[in-house]
Amino acid sequence: MSPTDREQLRLSLLRYLAANRTAYFMPIPLLRQYLSGEGLVVPEAEIQAELLYLQDKGFVAQATKAISPENVAYRITAAGRDLWAQTHGG
Repeated sequence: MSPTDREQLRLSLLRYLAANRTAYFMPIPLLRQYLSGEGLVVPEAEIQAELLYLQDKGFVAQATKAISPENVAYRITAAGRDLWAQTHGG
């Protein structure tokens, strides 16, 4: 994946997490489905790696789930929302 494609993947992940209004957390399979809808066919492991990068930056947080913790899901943080608003006008 080129650096430009990787940046697009990261921005798309933030966009989907920022737009999430129906559920608090989004699992990787759902994020992968959304990405494929815009032509980004990305292996799950690569999505996980980019989510970890975004998590390390403080833009994304992993769910702490009492029920089915094996089904990992993510949410955007306040820092991620601020970044998204600053770079995309709200």
